[in-house]
Amino acid sequence: MRITAQQYAQSLYEATKGKSQNEVGGLVEKFTQVLAKNSQLRLKDSIIKKFGSIYNQKNGIVEAEVTSREELEEDVRKYVRTYVMTRYGAKETVLVEKVDKSIGGGVIVRVGDEVMDGSVERQLVELKNILTK
Repeated sequence: MRITAQQYAQSLYEATKGKSQNEVGGLVEKFTQVLAKNSQLRLKDSIIKKFGSIYNQKNGIVEAEVTSREELEEDVRKYVRTYVMTRYGAKETVLVEKVDKSIGGGVIVRVGDEVMDGSVERQLVELKNILTK
C-alpha cells in the first residue's frame, strides 16, 4: 500500500504538534530519512504544501491570495484581512499578494476555490451587461 502525500503530511503534523522548535527539527530530519528510505522524496513539495494547509486549518489561519494592479496600501491590506477573517471565522489571515497590471484596478481575492472578484474589469463587464439588457 502506497502512502499518499496527504497521509505523510497528516502524520508529520500529528508528530510535531505541541513540540518545541528543537524537537520539531529532529522529527523533520527523521521524517526525511523515512521518505528517503521509502523512495518517496519526490513527494516532498506536495507534503510541505499539504502540511501547511493542515497546520493553517487546525490553527484557524486562512490564506488569501490577493491580486491587484499595484502593491496594496496598508489600509487596504487591513481591510482585506478583516474581511477574510470575518467571512471565514479565522483567527488569523495570511495574505499572499500578487501584482497584475492587466486588471484595471480593484482587487481579486482567492481563498481556496472561492474567488471574490472586485476588479474594475469585472465591474465594467457587469455594468455593460446591465446596460445592454
